[in-house]
Amino acid sequence: MLGVRLDVDTAKALDRLAHRSRRTKSEIAREAIRRYVRQNDAKLIAEAKLQSQRAAARGWTDEDEAWSVIAATEDEHGGSAKS
Repeated sequence: MLGVRLDVDTAKALDRLAHRSRRTKSEIAREAIRRYVRQNDAKLIAEAKLQSQRAAARGWTDEDEAWSVIAATEDEHGGSAKS
């Protein structure tokens, strides 16, 4: 079980939506969380694949210390590493 605290405006909007859609607030929350997790999980997988492709293009393996270079490049560029 998961408890969630919502601000007043969001709670009221959720109440209205639940009433209009004839669904429970729990059903709506479950669907929203499911979508969020699926979407963000896909983003993480895509980023991991991109990092692996960049490393492979440079001839790096998981045994190389090159991963620290990727992390440093990301820090310099404020996000994803630039090739």
